[in-house]
Amino acid sequence: MVSVVVPTTRSSILSKTLESLINQKVKEEVEILIVDNSLNPNESKKIYEISKTFGLKYIKENNEGLHNARNRGILEAKYDIVIFSDDDIIAEENLIPNLIKPFNMYDKVGAVGGRVIPIFESEIPSHMRYLKHSYLSVLDWGDEIKEVPHINGNNMAVLKKAYIDAGGVNPDVFQIESNVWKRGDGESGLCRKLLEKDWKIIYTPHAVVKHFIPEKRMTTESLKQYAFQHGIQMSYSKFFGGRFPSKEILFLRSFAFMMISILNKMISKSIRHPRKIRYEVESELFRARAIYEFKLIYSKELRDHVSKTDWISQLIQKS
Repeated sequence: MVSVVVPTTRSSILSKTLESLINQKVKEEVEILIVDNSLNPNESKKIYEISKTFGLKYIKENNEGLHNARNRGILEAKYDIVIFSDDDIIAEENLIPNLIKPFNMYDKVGAVGGRVIPIFESEIPSHMRYLKHSYLSVLDWGDEIKEVPHINGNNMAVLKKAYIDAGGVNPDVFQIESNVWKRGDGESGLCRKLLEKDWKIIYTPHAVVKHFIPEKRMTTESLKQYAFQHGIQMSYSKFFGGRFPSKEILFLRSFAFMMISILNKMISKSIRHPRKIRYEVESELFRARAIYEFKLIYSKELRDHVSKTDWISQLIQKS
């Protein structure tokens, strides 16, 4: 028996995702929960209508943030194993049984993840080959079932007990632009917390989803935006749990990151080659780290945000 939680803020290809999850070759009883986290009433109406068309449980989570949707979903789930899916994937027909299987192969498995293969809407731009990070949310740890340090949230099963023991998933994607500073490290942080609690994370190449990559995600502006968010995530992870250095060290780090950002920007302007995008994108990553770590010097609100390690116990108490 397994629960599948699909957090969503959009309806564009949600039906295709749900069709692939419903048409699984699985013997176990499966419940699928749609957690609507959209701030757009029209989108919420569409999501509700889609969930009812498929006869699935619909949950409205009004607190913005992917972590809130995921944490709400796991508390609403009936079963001990919970699979998380994004709203822009197509699951292969044996996804669910292949995600469940490793829980019975090893002791103290906290999470299992599978391969994430991209489906590109258009031809891959030549500049993508020069990036240090792909920013496409794909994953491939090889062809063997094995322990790994992290897995993707768009193809992940967790043991409910382990998830709660680790304090739930950390803050992740926000829709409101000004909330970007509240971003954390999402499922990467969850994986780290699971390992710290001595839970195992297992990768299986047999659990496969195909992840839709729209053309606009590979544009320079979009990649710069993802890099900026990734920079915030990196600094959040660095000081997660309140492991702050002195304010003087934070200032020096912030200054150094800003200098690296400026240097990358200068390099990008000095060359006429597709490789220039690497420096443009990296410039945004370091600019984000510079601003974020400078904010940590004076913002008590941000320091409290980074210090918080448990994002689910409060929800349990409310429920």
